[in-house]
Amino acid sequence: MKRTARLVLAAALALSAAPVRGDDPQPPAFRLPGTAWPVSYDVDLTIDPGQTRLLGRAGIEVRLTEATRVLWLNAREMEIDEAAATFAGAPVGVRAIAGGAEFVGLAFEREIGPGALALRLTYRAAIRENSSQGVFRQKDGDQYYVYTQFETTDARRAIPCFDEPAYKVPWQLTLRIPKGMTAISNTPVESDTAGADGGRVVRFRKTPPLPSYLIAFGVGTFEYVDAGRAGKKKIPVRIVVPRGKADRTKLAVETTVPLLEKLESYFSIPFPYDKLDQLVIPQTVTFSAMENPGLITWGEQYLLESPGRVSGSMRRFAIFVNAHEIAHQWFGDLVTPTWWDDIWLNESFADWAAHKAVASWRPDSGSEIAELDDLFDALGADSVLAARQLHQPIKTADDIENAFDPISYEKGSAVLTMFESWIGEAKFRKGVRRYLQAHAHKTATSRDFLAAVEAEAVPGAAAAMATFLDQPGVPLIDAALSCDVSGRPRLALSQARYLPIGSPRPTPQIWHVPVCARDSRGKASDSVCTLLKEERGVLELPRGTCPDWAVLRAGGAGYYRVRYEESLAARIAAVEGSLPIVDRGFLVRDTAGLAQGGAVPVAQGLDLSRRAADDPNWFLVDASVRLPSAIAQDDVAPGSREDFARWVRQSWGDRARALGFEGRAGEGENERRLRRGVLPFVAGVGEDPELLAEARRLAQVWLEDRSAADPDMVPPLLELAARQGDRALYERFLAEAKRASERRDRLRVLRALGTFPDPGLRREAFELSLGDAFPPLEGMQILYGAVFADLLEVREDAWEFVKSHYDAIVARVPPETLGNLPVYANGFCDPTRRAEIEAFFAPRVAGLPGGPRNLSKTLERIDQCVAFRKAAEPEVRAFLNSSGNRPASGPP
Repeated sequence: MKRTARLVLAAALALSAAPVRGDDPQPPAFRLPGTAWPVSYDVDLTIDPGQTRLLGRAGIEVRLTEATRVLWLNAREMEIDEAAATFAGAPVGVRAIAGGAEFVGLAFEREIGPGALALRLTYRAAIRENSSQGVFRQKDGDQYYVYTQFETTDARRAIPCFDEPAYKVPWQLTLRIPKGMTAISNTPVESDTAGADGGRVVRFRKTPPLPSYLIAFGVGTFEYVDAGRAGKKKIPVRIVVPRGKADRTKLAVETTVPLLEKLESYFSIPFPYDKLDQLVIPQTVTFSAMENPGLITWGEQYLLESPGRVSGSMRRFAIFVNAHEIAHQWFGDLVTPTWWDDIWLNESFADWAAHKAVASWRPDSGSEIAELDDLFDALGADSVLAARQLHQPIKTADDIENAFDPISYEKGSAVLTMFESWIGEAKFRKGVRRYLQAHAHKTATSRDFLAAVEAEAVPGAAAAMATFLDQPGVPLIDAALSCDVSGRPRLALSQARYLPIGSPRPTPQIWHVPVCARDSRGKASDSVCTLLKEERGVLELPRGTCPDWAVLRAGGAGYYRVRYEESLAARIAAVEGSLPIVDRGFLVRDTAGLAQGGAVPVAQGLDLSRRAADDPNWFLVDASVRLPSAIAQDDVAPGSREDFARWVRQSWGDRARALGFEGRAGEGENERRLRRGVLPFVAGVGEDPELLAEARRLAQVWLEDRSAADPDMVPPLLELAARQGDRALYERFLAEAKRASERRDRLRVLRALGTFPDPGLRREAFELSLGDAFPPLEGMQILYGAVFADLLEVREDAWEFVKSHYDAIVARVPPETLGNLPVYANGFCDPTRRAEIEAFFAPRVAGLPGGPRNLSKTLERIDQCVAFRKAAEPEVRAFLNSSGNRPASGPP
């Protein structure tokens, strides 16, 4: 959707209306021209959460680098009422001119510059609803609150400004707010005085240099929870929540200070700002939290606890995200990327540093396994030809929208871990510190970071890292073990870009890959490494007897997939139970991914999955269900569906029934996570009647008593109950969604509401998503839950509804999500549907930021699925009919 700005034009000195002239210059095409730079901002905003407009006055000190008749600023959907300018100490006539959807021009009566220019602008802008971008308001209880989210290009909705990350300068903010409310921003309050209208005038201290996208504020009847003081400067820490929610901040209070101090110690730079507030937003759309300096903002469901109903997964996620956002205070805030092509310098490093901080604070947290989980998320996202590179040229608004994906987060983090392991932790840390110290309160680029690492590390480190930054994709390393006549063991290696069957064949690519291995003769901590810089290479292993086996990615660091030569794979399989958990986890997950991509036989992946099913460790068992779940969801070998379900029950059923849906006193985290991975899989994919019945019973009990189920199990219980529910259960779900006081509970019920087996009930639920029974941000969860359901018939119905109600959906969803609409066609696996999806979406998303690439990825995923189903169907049938796998007749 093309956004347009409406301007009310005025002459600066005479203040009389002036029409737009036909000879006005054209606005920039995408970026500001770079002929002027801000020096500082002084912004005064009148904000009333009860209103949907704000009044703004912006003073901007500007340095003109060349003579000009017009100055362009970023502004979107903003009404400029008055403009004034002073150049070299004297007033100069100026008028605002239209600049399309993203800009406003200030045309001067004569050519001015170079030199110092002072601007004063009075304007009006929207306080948005049904959105969590720009300046927006949300209702919680009977109160409205105002919040901001300016990343990436939404500061221009609130302030006419130089809205690009390179323009990093001090800001001073004043907020005029109603009586009885408080205001909060990046810096501490400088003054709080009575306003002429009975309200308050809150002026905040001037910030250190910041880009526009990191400015943030909130207005409302907040409650402030003191979380203590932190770091070398003993800065104050608070958790700031809507009224009545102070009792839900225990997790935030417990985690913020220790995580901040762990990160401060690692970076060896004091926390860069004068305070840290964590500000809670009732509901966010495209983000869980945002790293605004001194004022991190959070979606409520990601940080606040519901007393007595906190799931382990929610706690783990909140702790990691808290570490991620605090790490940003150095990586992304203290040092900011010069342009969005280097956003990985923010997000990759925040993920990477968060894993370090959590592991240091809580060594028993399983951070190493969480990091491996993130690695495989990245490998999946990177296994399409449409994947983008880490250092991606940003030439359009599409490119900016696409930049915040698993590539910038999980891939970048995994690449950093790989090179840290190869270079050495101490040297890499010195490179990180050198980079931060050299560019503190300034901007930097990838090349600046690589230069800092190169200065502290081995020669060639920067060039090697650049091969992972400047090209997309995942290397596939083939490995074969051999020993020459003298007994010298070695691994023969080769590399190529990995793409599953169904994707177009890529042009040849070569990375500089740090490859490390260990073999049967050494300890788990022993490894040898090489830098594979060509298509083929050799990793020499220590001299001595020929090892029985060798494995790559020793210690878990490596952004690549591994395919072992057949005899080496068999040797590893014989000893896999003795390998460390991280090595085994990589082996199971990687083999499953390669099998699904057609790179190894499906039977090899299923055999390994079955062996891992009996492991006592939750992560191995969780890894074991990935390939069978994919086979079921893609409906591979539909004629063998019943046999496949029976094989799942026979392989995992005893484990599932022994665990049960209900926890036991004294059990540990391992058992709880085992339950979350195995029970929904056996009940759903395995179609286990006993477990399905138990899930329905417990779901109904939970509707009456929130303490009746393990919080981690509530989402799968509701989903499993819905898939076998009738009209009575549907009405019960609907009534609970309307009644539930906790937003987190309500969203869980809504996501299950559109997945009932009766198509008529599904249709009723889909209609509710567009009605007035629930706020738009909540109601759309009904359709979203159906789009991503495991059952093909549910996804089919959801897709038909999307097609026939597309315009109503577009009007309903937050504008910032429009480019993601192609994901509503996810999960299909046939050529006819693919053609239909392409024909439907191609003209509709062509002008939506991020839309074209999202559609390309959706279509390529369908192509991969079609090819996998065709290749795997006879393999799955043969596997089920083979000795030892043939399902026994009758119930399990």
